[in-house]
Amino acid sequence: MLNPEYKSELKNIAVNAGIGAFGIMFLNLMAFVNNAIITRTLGADDYGLFVLATNILYFIVIISQFGFGSTIVRYVSYYTGKGASGKVKGTIRYSAKVLLVSGLVLTVLAFLLSPVISTTIFDRPELTAYLKILLLSLPFLVVTVVVNASLNGLKLIKYQVLSTNILHPLLFFTFISIVFLAGYRLTGLIWVVFIMGIAGLLIPYFFLYTNYFKISKKIKPEVDKKELWKFAFPMYLIHFLNNAVLYIPIFLIGYFLSNTEVGVYNISFKLALLVSFSLGAFQLIFSPTISNLFARNNKQLIEQLYQSITKWIFTISLVTFFIIMLFSGQFLSIFGKEFITGSTILLIMVCGEIFNATGGLAGNILIMSGRPKVALVNSLVAFVSISLSAWFLIPVYGMTGAAISYAVTIVLINLLRIAELYLYEHIQPFNVSYLKPIIAGGIVYALMHVIVRQIDSEPYIKLIAGSAIFLLLYIGLIWLFKLDKEDKYILSLITDRLSKSD
Repeated sequence: MLNPEYKSELKNIAVNAGIGAFGIMFLNLMAFVNNAIITRTLGADDYGLFVLATNILYFIVIISQFGFGSTIVRYVSYYTGKGASGKVKGTIRYSAKVLLVSGLVLTVLAFLLSPVISTTIFDRPELTAYLKILLLSLPFLVVTVVVNASLNGLKLIKYQVLSTNILHPLLFFTFISIVFLAGYRLTGLIWVVFIMGIAGLLIPYFFLYTNYFKISKKIKPEVDKKELWKFAFPMYLIHFLNNAVLYIPIFLIGYFLSNTEVGVYNISFKLALLVSFSLGAFQLIFSPTISNLFARNNKQLIEQLYQSITKWIFTISLVTFFIIMLFSGQFLSIFGKEFITGSTILLIMVCGEIFNATGGLAGNILIMSGRPKVALVNSLVAFVSISLSAWFLIPVYGMTGAAISYAVTIVLINLLRIAELYLYEHIQPFNVSYLKPIIAGGIVYALMHVIVRQIDSEPYIKLIAGSAIFLLLYIGLIWLFKLDKEDKYILSLITDRLSKSD
């Protein structure tokens, strides 16, 4: 029998992760469609310039956050667990003020420095005008961090998913379709990104206001500024360094190579991230849940949840991993013939992402346990690893060098996090049940690899039919291997939910 408290928390995580998974799958589907429309319209060269411009914008957004994104999630969920309503409200309001000021200051500075960034660093004078348009959305993007983190900390996951993962990409699809049909290309797309920066704030704020601020007007806000900054400062460095790991390859490809190679790498990278999409779904609710459990000092329950959820993430991630390994060329051809050259780097990066899916939650637990300094050291290791390896590998091996540096860094940092979590909390994610998805996935992959090579059909038909067959065989084998108690319980939640919706 499963412990009642464990069942309750597992149900909460599974249901909310289900909402998050739906949102992330829809987001990835729309991102797939939107990127295909953009690449087919602009071509690899202009798409690469667009990627470089938007990545510079989003990197400046990260600089502007001061670590308050994770800090809000941590303290809003922590104070909620303690019943400190005043501190919940005070944390949200104070964070919004801090990030609004930082966003405005960074907007002015970046606007003035945009010619230097475009011409001196990237040797692309045409980038300046696009950057200046995009920077107008910076204050809105920074404050959006507060709103989304607040929804996360309050466990209002469905509203965060609805605004960020569903409404936002649908609006983006609508706007780019209108702009491209009207005959505008890159400049029109840049203005769409600016408009989406404003919409991306207004939509989640509506949900935060109606579900929190509107019903908490009588609560007097309290804020422990010293406590927030004490946690936020190392989190700022962690968040900056972790995101730098994602951005450094793009920036160095932009520095050493062409726009086309920036575009090809970015599409391959986005596809590789599909392997760990389930990690993102569970992280939405896992972090505030773990913070709440640490507030109650319930480490045994934390370990149980960690092992169960990590196994589910790994099991789901293996599906995407093997499907991409089988059909990398077919996936890339959707974006245009120029992008098929990214097949090798895609295969390299998915190998890194399967490790990320396995070890990703360890980083969340380290932070939510109140060890931001440990997480900071890990982030610094990852930053140094990818900076040095990418700097030396990209000039010699091009995009392949960037992919190798990314994959090696991701594997290294996740192994380090798992080891540290065991050292500090005596918690580890693995048990013998991990062999079931590994064996099932390996058998189906080997079988499909032989079958796919014998079939001569349209690439898209091969991709769709092959993916469907792989999924059915994989699920069938796991079912034959028998499910654990936790697996049966989660599946019963899913079937109950589906039966109620009929």
